[in-house]
Amino acid sequence: MKKRVLVISDGIVHPSIPARRNFRQFLTGMDGFECAFSSSIETLRSLSDGSFDALAVYLHRRTISDDALGALEDFVRGGGGFLAVHSASASFKTKSRWFDVVGGRFIGHGKIEPFALRRVKEGIFTGIKDFTVHDELYLHDYDRTNSIHFVAETDQGAEPQVWTRSYGKGRVCYYAPGHCAPTMKHPGTIEVLARGLRWVCGLEG
Repeated sequence: MKKRVLVISDGIVHPSIPARRNFRQFLTGMDGFECAFSSSIETLRSLSDGSFDALAVYLHRRTISDDALGALEDFVRGGGGFLAVHSASASFKTKSRWFDVVGGRFIGHGKIEPFALRRVKEGIFTGIKDFTVHDELYLHDYDRTNSIHFVAETDQGAEPQVWTRSYGKGRVCYYAPGHCAPTMKHPGTIEVLARGLRWVCGLEG
């Protein structure tokens, strides 16, 4: 039986239409998954009906209702999977509960430039070689209990770019790059996102 994924993605510039198109192509090309797409974060409320196995969020928004946020918390805590991408960690800045689920809060980024993602942990991403993207290097205030899988080197040290975590009975995976459309077609990005999605759905690890 296919895993059902609710995908919430929106944006014109951040994330861009081409970047979101590439993300959608990746998701629709995944074998064993069926995706339902929405542009509204309030669609999170539909998670309560039990028809989805996982959630993927790739957008940048300022506001979210308490009902939608509560539906997210209940879904993941109860065993649902959550794949968060790029600016998901920069959204809803006044809602600490959102960052409690995601596992980190965006605090800044440098200019768009090439940087390498270096794998630092064995596990679900074993075998994926280090790769370079031309993108924004996101910096986070993150939960130190996260499992860090890929980092990028900065003047302040290694900055997590891919992490996984548990939230109640659920699984969360976050991927930081994703500002530039080519990043969302990069083979390294595709492999990390694919394994991350399978992992949050309980198909790996």
